[in-house]
Amino acid sequence: MVLMNTDVLEGWLRENEEKLGSNEVNCVDVDEAFEPCDVLSKQMMDCTASDLAVEDAIYALDKAAQEGAIPFDQYLRNVRLLSREQFFHRATASKVRAVQMQAQVASMASRASTQYAF
Repeated sequence: MVLMNTDVLEGWLRENEEKLGSNEVNCVDVDEAFEPCDVLSKQMMDCTASDLAVEDAIYALDKAAQEGAIPFDQYLRNVRLLSREQFFHRATASKVRAVQMQAQVASMASRASTQYAF
């Protein structure tokens, strides 16, 4: 299965390298690889990226504190600030997820009502 998936991926890469040309392959912007379909999806992607970035920063601070590279009081201050920021990103993501779910349910309900209309 892995070999088959590898072959499919390599074939896709060969096709797209030819389409883009050898000079442009190195210029593909990773941030533009995924494009959100609406404003809520973009907001969810931004919140998730920020949440994960804060998580990485806290992990790096944790390692620095374990190695004694930063004083413990500075570690606590920075972790407290980052945790607060992360809370807001997660709260926003939760609200966006709820709105997306509500929109999806409304869409399903409207499709169901038109399907069974007499």
